[in-house]
Amino acid sequence: MTDSTQRSDDTPHRFGPFTTWVSETRSDRLTLLRTSRRARKRLAPLDVTSADIDPTLAVRGIRHSWLHFWAPLVIGWWVGVLFMIGSALFAIGGAMGAWPEMPGIRLIDKSHAGWIFFVGSLFFTSAGYLQWLEVINGDVASTGTIGSAPRRWLFYGWRPRNIGYLAVAVQLIGMLFFNLNTADALITGLDSVDEDILVWTPNMIGSVCFLVASHAAVMEVSHRYWTWQFHNLSWWITLVNMLGSIFFMASAFGSFVEPGHALAAPWIANFGTFAGAICFFVGGYLLIPEQFEKQPSPSATSAEQS
Repeated sequence: MTDSTQRSDDTPHRFGPFTTWVSETRSDRLTLLRTSRRARKRLAPLDVTSADIDPTLAVRGIRHSWLHFWAPLVIGWWVGVLFMIGSALFAIGGAMGAWPEMPGIRLIDKSHAGWIFFVGSLFFTSAGYLQWLEVINGDVASTGTIGSAPRRWLFYGWRPRNIGYLAVAVQLIGMLFFNLNTADALITGLDSVDEDILVWTPNMIGSVCFLVASHAAVMEVSHRYWTWQFHNLSWWITLVNMLGSIFFMASAFGSFVEPGHALAAPWIANFGTFAGAICFFVGGYLLIPEQFEKQPSPSATSAEQS
């Protein structure tokens, strides 16, 4: 005997070469929508009444728990917390350069700035690795039927049809370059050419990676190149991360070392780091309420669409 809610078909919807969402029509005339981001964040499928509904409309009406701060058993919670810690350290380091006489900042030994950035980059990379585990084990194109038995936990994999995989993989590569950038910055006795090769170059490559990853994340949520989704918390997360990546890129341009160890634009370099870190801190925090949501009923979603 078959379950009355068993799916009757499984239709992938693609943006370019990427599968960004899958619709599963059930025999009770309801439809489940699994999106790339929701699959990797282990969020419940969207329950709607029409197989043709766009997932950007289906998320209307979702409510989030903004006071659910403690959830150490949820991998997405750890991603958010680690991003917040790393971002806070980068913000402190940026503020030390941009406003060295700010109350509180001036109490920090200037010689510790390099270590603050390096430790912050380790927290970023830890969060990036957990995101990697999320997408490897939550691929929208290979998670199987809704309600099926959980798969064995994977630690590696190749997901070329998943744009979320592209976003996470490129961002993780960028984080590794930031690890190299901040570690090399601790080396003393470098001339300006050495600093540009060992410190500035990985900083620029990491910033480019963050920009590419941020745009890929926006497309993953939008299911196209761009949408306006003021009602969608996931969209806001990708937006603030995009802004953070833009600030990091501005910082990289400003931190080019000219002869005499002078930065091309020292205030822009430090302010870009600070502002980008604040954006990533906000994005990290928003990852936590994203994990805890209450969906509207399918009838309410259908009424919202009409």
